[in-house]
Amino acid sequence: MPKRPSKASPAYSPADILKLARSSIQALKPYVPGRSIEDVKAQYHPKQIVKLGSNENPLGANPKVLKAIAKVLPKISLYPDGSSRVLREELAKYCSAKDGAVSADEIIVGNGSDEILLMIALAFVKPGERVVVSENTFSEYEFSGRVLDAEIVKVPLKEFRYDVDAFAKALAKKPKMMFLCNPNNPTGNYITHGELEWLLKKTPRSCLVVVDEAYGDYATEKDFPRSVELMRKFPNLLIARTFSKLFGLAGLRLGYGIGAAELLRETLRVKTPFNVNLLVQTAAVTALNDKTFINKSLSVNSKGRLQIEDGLQKLGLFYLPTQANFICFHVPRPAVDLCEELLKRGMIIRALKSFGLPDWCRVTIGTREQNAFFLTELKSALQRA
Repeated sequence: MPKRPSKASPAYSPADILKLARSSIQALKPYVPGRSIEDVKAQYHPKQIVKLGSNENPLGANPKVLKAIAKVLPKISLYPDGSSRVLREELAKYCSAKDGAVSADEIIVGNGSDEILLMIALAFVKPGERVVVSENTFSEYEFSGRVLDAEIVKVPLKEFRYDVDAFAKALAKKPKMMFLCNPNNPTGNYITHGELEWLLKKTPRSCLVVVDEAYGDYATEKDFPRSVELMRKFPNLLIARTFSKLFGLAGLRLGYGIGAAELLRETLRVKTPFNVNLLVQTAAVTALNDKTFINKSLSVNSKGRLQIEDGLQKLGLFYLPTQANFICFHVPRPAVDLCEELLKRGMIIRALKSFGLPDWCRVTIGTREQNAFFLTELKSALQRA
């Protein structure tokens, strides 16, 4: 009979863990989310809390979606359709009506658009290859490259817009992938159709161009890119979109990609089984077919944008024109301090220090009542400075 050990084996030390882990992941920075209602309530105990910090749909959950989810709850003991066939077919119909003919084979779905971005990188980026991203943008583009030991090439913004000329010059470094956020988070401005087409003409097919249109549903400018049309001309273009904003499904996590079927077949090789669960698939199909909720969301955003812009002008604050569901504005003191003061008042917006913009804030466009609360509390917080 073996002898019982005299004492427990020693635990791993931090040095031991570092030896086991890939050294390259030490450069990865954790994503910094916006503050939650529960967190603010526990810390500050305000009488009222309005959250306009994470670009969620201010209308809340779609009642039709809630009913549809309730109907399928008895089926959660069964695995969902691993290919999300019905959802992809419904997405193909939705995109075809909006963008021109798209087939289900040209659509891939994932656990948020974050997973779509990562899957594309996993399928095509090799260690040491270059990935081009912009500064002052969504951090997951850099993450998707760094997690694969890619070399990150950063292009600065020019007058708070993507510098398309600088992206074209970055092609001299022979990158494997290029990420563009359009409209850009957190600035809200956009690359035009002509600019994107010009850049794609200069980009060799050996470089994949991934355009994240998480906020594209809100864009109204006539020269906003017709990205699916461009995908037909340039098969190295991949488009990422989300259900988190317009459709109000941020908590369920669903994103999708549109691209050449040949590229997506390779991307599917790195997809985990059943990555989109039963409730999400049901919710998404319902949301796609609820035009009333979609139109109301767009209307609330359009009216709210004008309301907030007018309020910021009256406060003498500079803001950037937006094609998204948020507004980026400059503040006269460190944004983190201002946002902390607003948290005490029950107002959650986003300080942009983690985006490299320490004197800027981002506010989600809410309902008329939410926007009014924000402007009132912002005025009071600024007067205390």
